[in-house]
This record gives sequence, structure tokens and C-alpha cells, in this order.
Amino acid sequence: MDRRSLLRRTLAAFPAYALLAEFAGSSVVAGSGKAARSWILDQQDLALALARGEIPPKRWQAEVEALARQVDLAELVAEIGRAEARHIGRALPSYPVKRSLVFRDETGAPRKLRYACALFGFDRGNVITPHGHRHMVSAHLVIEGAFRVRTFDRLRDEPGAMIVRPTSDTTIRTGAVSTISAERDNIHWFVPRTERAATFDVIVSGLDPGAPPFTIQAIDPVRGEALPDGSLRAPILGFEEASRFYTAEI
Repeated sequence: MDRRSLLRRTLAAFPAYALLAEFAGSSVVAGSGKAARSWILDQQDLALALARGEIPPKRWQAEVEALARQVDLAELVAEIGRAEARHIGRALPSYPVKRSLVFRDETGAPRKLRYACALFGFDRGNVITPHGHRHMVSAHLVIEGAFRVRTFDRLRDEPGAMIVRPTSDTTIRTGAVSTISAERDNIHWFVPRTERAATFDVIVSGLDPGAPPFTIQAIDPVRGEALPDGSLRAPILGFEEASRFYTAEI
């Protein structure tokens, strides 16, 4: 049995994680990168350093992006398959299916980590609509398929709107990662470009003492007002309203 077939069989052996097996397609292949458990511990070091104020958010993003290039993706997916999974479901009908994950240590006990993990499984019509963040950072590693990802810097807030500047509009595929923070690419927007796709997400929240763990607000950059300096005044929307407009065709 080759490594790819072994990976599929391993994932299928976890009934609570059957969704992941569907996304372990031909693009997830064995490599010679960093071991998955080393990657998990490196993520912990970065999350702790960020939470303690020892590194700024942009540094966290750069380090996490470097880790994505180093990890053996097939081994990481297999480690995800061994994780404790909790089905969250869809926040809205047009959203992907979400599962929260807890990694296990060598004894099988849940790892206590400063970051949270989640798997998002997309069908072709699912969309993560444009939205901005506070009090958190996150990284979104593509483990199957491809996505069009559009990002924006959050320049400032106004009543009922965010002033944003487009920063990228690109297609990312298996093995690539997209990150957000208060300092760079705070707003993102994900649309799958394959029939099935999935991201594995790392989230560090609760970064601002005295504030909520995180705040997420949907915005409307497509119908926003273009400003003379090239930025946009994007109205803040409710997520249900955003999901009606921001379909996979936008």
C-alpha cells in the first residue's frame, strides 16, 4: 500500500472524522518536512510568545507562514485524524462545515495549547464572506482543494463602516496558508475553486486584556465607497445579509 492509500485508510478509521477523509485527495502526499508533532509544539511556542507580548502580530504571521512551508502535510493531516473532534456544523447554510479539534499527546491525553484548532470543510458553493477581526490572529492552511482568497488591511473604523485597503486577490492551493492579524490582512474572504476543499485553522484569541476573546464583523467591500486614496469605506453587515449577497459567484 502506498503512503497516499495508507493516509486515506487511516483517516477513514476515525468515524467522527469521516469528513476529513473526503478531503484527503491526491494532492495530499507524503513529504520530507517537519514532523507534525514538532509543528504542533512550534505553534505553541509562537502562540505563547504572541500572548505574552514577546513578538508582534506581524512576526507571528511570518513565523506561522514559514511553518506551513516546512511541515510534512500528509503527516499533519494524519495527526489531525487522530485529534479529538467536535462537530460544530454550519453557522449559516452557505458556510462550510466546522469541526473543532484538540490534539492528543503521546499518551493519548488532550494537549493543553494556547491556540485553538478547527477544520472547515467546503462544498463548491460555500463561502466565508468578507469580515474583519479584533483581539485575535488566525492562520488558514489549505489541506485540500483551492480557494480564491481576497484580503484587506483594516485602516480605521467609522460608525457603521470599516475603512479598508485591498492587499491581495489570489488563488491558494493545498499546502498554502493565509494569515490575519490586527497589523496585516485583518479582513479576509474565502471562496472555494474546487468541488471540495478544506482548511485547517490555527486561532490565537484573547490577545487584548479586558476585551472579549474575539470580535468578528462582516463587511461589504464590493458595494463600498471608493475613497480618493485608494481605500474603501465598507459598510458593516449582519452575517445573514452578507451571506445572501456574497455567493460563490461574487
